[in-house]
Amino acid sequence: MAEGIKTPPKFDGLNFPIWKVKMTVFLQSLESRVAKAVTKPFSASLGDEDTWSDIVTKEFDANARAHYTLLQALNDDDTSRVTHCKFVYEIWTHILVTHEGTSQVNKAKIDLLRSQHENFTMQENESIDDMVTKFTKKKTNGLASLGDSIDNDQKVRMIIRALPPSWEVKATALKENDKEEIELIGLIGNLKIH
Repeated sequence: MAEGIKTPPKFDGLNFPIWKVKMTVFLQSLESRVAKAVTKPFSASLGDEDTWSDIVTKEFDANARAHYTLLQALNDDDTSRVTHCKFVYEIWTHILVTHEGTSQVNKAKIDLLRSQHENFTMQENESIDDMVTKFTKKKTNGLASLGDSIDNDQKVRMIIRALPPSWEVKATALKENDKEEIELIGLIGNLKIH
């Protein structure tokens, strides 16, 4: 186990996208095989362990570590839903479907979030920090958790487009400087000094 990391992030049944990111990073911190165990079914025959190759033994051990880690991280409701699962891949898949839905549901969620992104606006009385938090927390992170991402250039253009009418001069100046790519963090800093 990685130095100083003792317990996995706990899932309380809320804010699954954030927990999923934290859990993925936690599993990666344990070992790459442990992280891969949740994305790839364990396929060794469960015959006599003495006949297993070193690779199969390491995969089994990684599966067991990931399995234990997930069970420690889940709340009681989710744990009761996956106690029948023999391998961690089954647990992870079950959790994803429970909290994210099927691929068809994910596509519908992605379409909805993309539509909300296109219509995203900053309120007149809203601070830049509040607007950016709303943008990243509810929109960008939501898309990323569903496997769809928005590149830096798109984020910058969306935030400039979201500025209210009172920011028209600043928005126009930023659009004219669009010849050189602006990093999102630079844009936020620029907007804060307006």
